[in-house]
Amino acid sequence: MDIMIVDDEPQVAEVLAKSVNRQGHRTTVVHSGEEALRLLRSWSPDAMFLDVSMPGMNGLDVMAEVRRLHPSLAVVVITGHATPDEIEDVKRLGAVDVIAKPAALTHYHRALERLHGTKPYPMAEDL
Repeated sequence: MDIMIVDDEPQVAEVLAKSVNRQGHRTTVVHSGEEALRLLRSWSPDAMFLDVSMPGMNGLDVMAEVRRLHPSLAVVVITGHATPDEIEDVKRLGAVDVIAKPAALTHYHRALERLHGTKPYPMAEDL
């Protein structure tokens, strides 16, 4: 799969990208919502890993625009600072999965399995 990783923390994004690449997927890393949307105007990845808390355009705004540009794009939300309301909002917008940082680096493979349809949506205790 081609996966876009959107995270304003370069170290987190690069570690996640390397891990996903080791699983046989191709990744493209961007560090802002604006950059992600520019890229999505000319490319349609199979999935997106999206941070919620970013300066400038946050993940909720990005996700709303993603739904307009690519309604069926599978989006996995990664967050270290999202409020319960923000998590509900991204679920409402159709997030395939929501995983918490720093657990994102150890549980991303669960999200990939769910993208492939092999696992159900996570239970509350997984978050």
